[in-house]
Amino acid sequence: RGINEIRKNLEDMVDELLYNIILVGREDAKFLVLEDEFPENVVFFMVDKKRIRNARIITLSRCFERARAIIRNSAQWQENAYVFSHKDAPFVKYSIPAYDLFLGLGEGYERMLEILLGTGYKCTLFVRGFGGTHETYCGPSLVAKIKIPDTGKVKVLSKEEAECLEIKEEDLVSSNRDIVQMHERISMNFLKHSVQDVDHIVVPWSGGRDSTTALILSLKAFGSKHVTAVYVDTGVDFPSNIEYVKKVAARLGVRVEYAYAPIKESLPEKGLPTHNNRWCTILKVNALHEKIFEIYPEGKIALVVGDRDAESRPRSMRPPIRWEGRLKILSPLKNWSTALAQLYLLFNEIPLNPLYLKGFYRLGCYICPALRSWEVKLLKIFLMDDLQALPYFKEFMRSREALEGENRG
Repeated sequence: RGINEIRKNLEDMVDELLYNIILVGREDAKFLVLEDEFPENVVFFMVDKKRIRNARIITLSRCFERARAIIRNSAQWQENAYVFSHKDAPFVKYSIPAYDLFLGLGEGYERMLEILLGTGYKCTLFVRGFGGTHETYCGPSLVAKIKIPDTGKVKVLSKEEAECLEIKEEDLVSSNRDIVQMHERISMNFLKHSVQDVDHIVVPWSGGRDSTTALILSLKAFGSKHVTAVYVDTGVDFPSNIEYVKKVAARLGVRVEYAYAPIKESLPEKGLPTHNNRWCTILKVNALHEKIFEIYPEGKIALVVGDRDAESRPRSMRPPIRWEGRLKILSPLKNWSTALAQLYLLFNEIPLNPLYLKGFYRLGCYICPALRSWEVKLLKIFLMDDLQALPYFKEFMRSREALEGENRG
């Protein structure tokens, strides 16, 4: 078959409402040049076999996941902004599903980089890799590789001199408008085609970027009259997080129901949660489900969650649609990066949670064992005055200091 015939066949097959993966064997490698003729939701990927039919199913599955990763883990530099496209020789392009791209927006990142590197680079791009390693870019220039462990000291593995560029949020939004709208279109199509057999739509909302993105997508797909958000308070939430949820809820015009998970009350008996004993999680899940079934005692319920493949191996293994009793769990963000979720909020004129601007990568309670050494440092820099009088915060900080000491020893 000639290249013109392949081009025509692919033009007939490509769907703008889906991610389109084209796997090519070595024998057909000449067709890879066609990729730049197709839109952003199309990626070509070569399988290391002469012919596709010679590859085992497990090999094809892994190649498929690697191809999907390229769509979310690529970035170009165009004039004055990062553009999250895998076309036209991007300076970042990774086919590793566990990697994640995110933007270092706000004073927290600037302050931490000034401490670590001696220069407070603004609006950096981070590539989170294995073992806590983070490539750090200012514009297209790699300025450092930083290791951010769960516990222990943050370390600069390498450092390069680079110009401190001024990168504006409005330029990021305008330069990525088409990219953001593409992912929005695909995710909304997924949602609209997944709810025909349900009676209600609920979004578990933590105030984090992923659940807020899932909420906005749901509101656009179904309208505010048909969507209910549920926020689970633990008694040890960051006060600013609860304030953020209330302000954004008013702006979006969404109904929010509040559930309570008695984590604070359980601490005297159970002790602080740890990586190996996250007993708090089941209390939060139980509180969420109890509130959902209280609101909707009958009927099937679509639960729209913000799970992304790059967050963790367990989340990447979950299918985009799964049933748990009456709950049909939908994951419209599986192929989004953190950077795309950040841009989506800015694109919709929703401010990022203040904790992200303080330098946090992910949110949780102020005693969360998932807070890394990076976030613990930020707590000390920015939030001690706000948090030190709150229940169990001092105990948490003492436990982390003891853990850091053990790791240094």
